[in-house]
Amino acid sequence: MENEIINIALNNVHQNVPIQLKYKKTGQYGGFLTATKGKEELWFYVMQKGEVRKYVVEELEDIKQPPVGVMLIAERIPANIKAALRKRKTAYIEGNGNIYIENENMFVFVDSNKTLKLNKEKGNRAFTKTGLKVLLHFLIKPELVNQTQREIAEYTGVGLGNIPQVIEGLKETGYLLRLNKKEYAWENRKDLFFRWIEGYQTILKPTLKKRRFQMRKKWQEIALNDGIAAWGGESAADLLTNYLRPEKFILYTNEDQANLIRNYNFQPKKDGDLEVIEMFWNKDLNQRTAPPIIVYADLMMEGGKRNQETAEMIYNEQIQPNL
Repeated sequence: MENEIINIALNNVHQNVPIQLKYKKTGQYGGFLTATKGKEELWFYVMQKGEVRKYVVEELEDIKQPPVGVMLIAERIPANIKAALRKRKTAYIEGNGNIYIENENMFVFVDSNKTLKLNKEKGNRAFTKTGLKVLLHFLIKPELVNQTQREIAEYTGVGLGNIPQVIEGLKETGYLLRLNKKEYAWENRKDLFFRWIEGYQTILKPTLKKRRFQMRKKWQEIALNDGIAAWGGESAADLLTNYLRPEKFILYTNEDQANLIRNYNFQPKKDGDLEVIEMFWNKDLNQRTAPPIIVYADLMMEGGKRNQETAEMIYNEQIQPNL
C-alpha cells in the first residue's frame, strides 16, 4: 500500500504539472526523491504516511538536513496540516496530485484536485468500539500484549473472543510484529496513539453513557471513591500539571445515580456544571484522575489554546515516554 500511494501520487502530479519526480526506496526514512523543473533540481528525504496526524509537522521539521529537504507523501493531508506545512515551507504531495514545493529556485503549488479514494482495509476489529477499549490498555501497558489472551480479556474487561481479532487487526496494520510463538513487538506506537485518539473521539466516546449533575461544593473538596471514580478533562489536567484552572468538569465512574447523590451530594441537572461519563478501563489505572491518555483526549476535544497547551504538556511528560 505504501509504494502504491507514492506511485499513484507521482503519476497524478506528472499528468498535470511540468515537473519530473523520481523516487527511490532507500533505508533513509521512507526513501529519496528528486524534483526537476527546468534547470533546477531539488533533493528530498521522503516520509510516507497512510494517515496524517498533527504531530507529523514537527516530526518533519526534526529530520530536515539542508541542502536536502524533506517531503511528506500521503493519500490525503488535512487542510490545516497542509497550511502548517506551507508556513514552514515543507514540501508535500497528496495521492490526488496536489503538490507543494517552495524554495529560492522553485515554486510548485496545486491544491485543486479532488480527494483520492483508495480501497481501505475493512472490518479491522482493532479500531471498533471494543477494539479501542483494548488498545487503550495496550498503549498504557505495552507488555500486556504478551500475556495470555484470557489474561488480556480479564484485564481489559472485554469478551475473550474479541482479543484474537484485535491482535490480528494490529498485525494487519503493522503495529504488531510476531517475534516467536508467544511474543510480539510493537511498531510505531506513536502513530497508533494518535490513531487511537481519533477513534476514541469519533467511535468510542460518543457511545459512552453520559449524565449531567450540579456540584454542590468545590470539586477539590469532593472525596472520590478510590478507583471507581476519577476526574477527567480540565480538572484532571489541573491535578496532573497545576497549569490549567478548570472551567468545565468531567468525572468518569460507573456508579449509579443514587450513589452519586449519596456519596458526592450531586444534584441531577440537565445543564449542570459536571458531566459524568461511563468508565471503560481497568480501575487499577486510576489515581485521582483518569489515565493521562484519556485526559489528553478530553482536552483536545474541548479545544482552546490553554487546553491544547496543557494537553501537550501531558503528552510530553506522561504519555510519549511510554510510546
